[in-house]
Amino acid sequence: MKKNLRHLFFLSFVFSSFAAIAQQEADHFVYAVTSLKKEGTDWISLRKLNTQTTQFNTIILNGTDKSLPIFDALTTNRLESFINDTISNSNPQLAFGSGVAALAYDKETNRLFYTPMLVDQLRYVDLNTMKIYGVSGQSFGKTGNFQFYAGAISRMVIAPDGYGYTITNDGDHLFRFNTSGNITITDLGAITDAATNKETIHNPCGNAGGDLVADDENNLYLITASNHIFKTNISTRVTQYLGTISGLPQKFTANGAAVDEDGNIIVSSSMYTDSYFSVDPKTWAATPYKPMSETYSSADLANSNVLHTSPASLVKLNTVTSNKIKAYPNPVANNEFNVQFNNLNTGNYSIQLTDEFGSELLHKKIRVNQSSQTEIINISGYDAQGFYLLRVLDESNKTIFTQIMVVER
Repeated sequence: MKKNLRHLFFLSFVFSSFAAIAQQEADHFVYAVTSLKKEGTDWISLRKLNTQTTQFNTIILNGTDKSLPIFDALTTNRLESFINDTISNSNPQLAFGSGVAALAYDKETNRLFYTPMLVDQLRYVDLNTMKIYGVSGQSFGKTGNFQFYAGAISRMVIAPDGYGYTITNDGDHLFRFNTSGNITITDLGAITDAATNKETIHNPCGNAGGDLVADDENNLYLITASNHIFKTNISTRVTQYLGTISGLPQKFTANGAAVDEDGNIIVSSSMYTDSYFSVDPKTWAATPYKPMSETYSSADLANSNVLHTSPASLVKLNTVTSNKIKAYPNPVANNEFNVQFNNLNTGNYSIQLTDEFGSELLHKKIRVNQSSQTEIINISGYDAQGFYLLRVLDESNKTIFTQIMVVER
């Protein structure tokens, strides 16, 4: 009786923990600033990529549409005057100006924040109404003395703390802004290189551009256009150089970055249109990621997903159910469980098992070629009682089934 009660308590704890995690459902999409045409270099169109179907939407917003008014974020009145920049042809009266390379999605407010490359103004698209708002009276400090390779804003992200962040193009300063209420832009101060860095973030030519993603441990990851990776702690503003993304074509420049639902980073290029790439943040190795429709060059990507590096949240469950796959028995009491496939399409699949910290314990490749097929999974080498996450992936590495497996000892 005591053992059964202990098991019931344990199972209750496990499933309540996963239920809390599952409430933070990941985005299955990425917003992209693209050109109007596949080979274009005008970053003025907003599209949406479905990361489950890899299908691009048609244009959601044309940022050069002269009929689109820009409203004041505080008063909601229409803005009639705009900041005059020292760069000609910045077109500040247009929603996207002459182009956008910094985009960030805030799930809480359903707003897309951005800054036109040559206009010193934080703006956002209210995705509920598709109205454009500008934050007047605030700036990133480059008004009247604009230098594109120094103070320009070309990377942006919303972190788990609810604030938006950007690192200036020269890597010198970290800025923060709130995403609701009276929006205020705050200069958090200078960024410093870690003593062990072999590459400096303060390189306005070599490490300009690119994009930012955030993790759940108060860090920002800057992937520069030259494919270098820098990790900056928000509190200390100390930056650690992590290396370079491997596996990218020579002509590929990483200009957009967003975390997908599986914890990998999708990167896009404003110069390379053959493919996007999926980057594994554990190894920083890239593999092709090709949308089903045309691959538009893109200057920035955005969604609300973050990298899960904290042990408390590494197992982030995105439940994927299927009536064609079944895993049993559960709880697992004798070091073995079965994964049964019924009427699944013939093909190659992978069975993956990860622990509560996200570490992969088992990865088994199989071929399904029967209408009913069962694979036996042996876990006798894993001593710990606990909960594990089972995933089944198809040939394109897409998760088609997930289940919590409880292991009793």
